[in-house]
Amino acid sequence: MSKKEQTITGTSKIYGNLEKAAKPKKMQPPTSEAEKTERKAAGKTQGRTGCKADRINLLFTVENYDFIRKYARFRGETMTGFVNHIIEDYRERNKAEFDAFEKFLKNT
Repeated sequence: MSKKEQTITGTSKIYGNLEKAAKPKKMQPPTSEAEKTERKAAGKTQGRTGCKADRINLLFTVENYDFIRKYARFRGETMTGFVNHIIEDYRERNKAEFDAFEKFLKNT
């Protein structure tokens, strides 16, 4: 079947895509506050209405980016998960310093 015949008979890829786009999408059930908090903590907010994660756009050196990419893959986690792990580990090791800093901020 030629392209001209496909267009005439309505079997072209474009026509099929138009039909697919015209179908109504399934609506997600409303998200509760508890679910929003849980999803945010787990980093699973993608595509959920009302679930927003705190995000930062960071610039890494080539060496640091390669390290994060390779070591995250080695650990079997995402780059975001690995960077969060590094920050959590640093925060735990420097808890006293961080608490003193927060106390200083409250007093000023």
